[in-house]
Amino acid sequence: MNIPILRLAIRSLFGRARAILLFAIPLLLVALAVLLRATAGDAGTNPEDAPLVLVRTFGIGIVVPVVALIATTTLINSEFDDGSIIYLLTKPVSRLSIVASKALVVLVCTLVFAALPMTLAALLMIGTDADLWLGALLGGIVSSVAYAGIFTTLATLLNRSLVGCLIYWLVWESTLTSFISPAAWLSARAWGSSVLHAVADVGQKAHPPVWFGLVAAALCLVGGVVVAGRKLSHTTISDV
Repeated sequence: MNIPILRLAIRSLFGRARAILLFAIPLLLVALAVLLRATAGDAGTNPEDAPLVLVRTFGIGIVVPVVALIATTTLINSEFDDGSIIYLLTKPVSRLSIVASKALVVLVCTLVFAALPMTLAALLMIGTDADLWLGALLGGIVSSVAYAGIFTTLATLLNRSLVGCLIYWLVWESTLTSFISPAAWLSARAWGSSVLHAVADVGQKAHPPVWFGLVAAALCLVGGVVVAGRKLSHTTISDV
């Protein structure tokens, strides 16, 4: 890791207009949780119904990847687009260190603006019942780790990285894995949902196995940083 690059990445992340979305998206999630709790009345809410759907479908399925995508494209894609990456390429800094530092900021950003709001949303809806809050937290962490690695790789390898990341999320994660069961083994959303189902008492079977999701998410992050670092190490100023 490189402390100056970490500071530069954080400033870059919150110095752009799109940073507003980083605050708006989790606020929307929490607002929906409050609305759901308010409309439930004295009868309360069944953790197997709307709360689970909100955490799994909207939280892990939408909030986590969107926050990760905003952070990744801001820190990597935008620097290639506006040429600011040249500043880093001219410095005697390890390319792997550059990518690892940016990936760390992406991961922390996703945890703060996605995983933690999911946890808060679960607590607002049903409190500590069924351990939905814990499942939301751990499932959000796993999917955040996976998306940070996947999007970092795509943002570095592809010329149209924003389009590539959107296609991956919309076509693979949101569509194909929903209709083709075996595809869930290669889905960041499924890995997070598996942990959620295993931890929370919501009557859902963990698929794929939790151990597989944990290993796969870690491999995505580490492998993604290594692949992106190697790609950047072969990038010259003339290529930017």
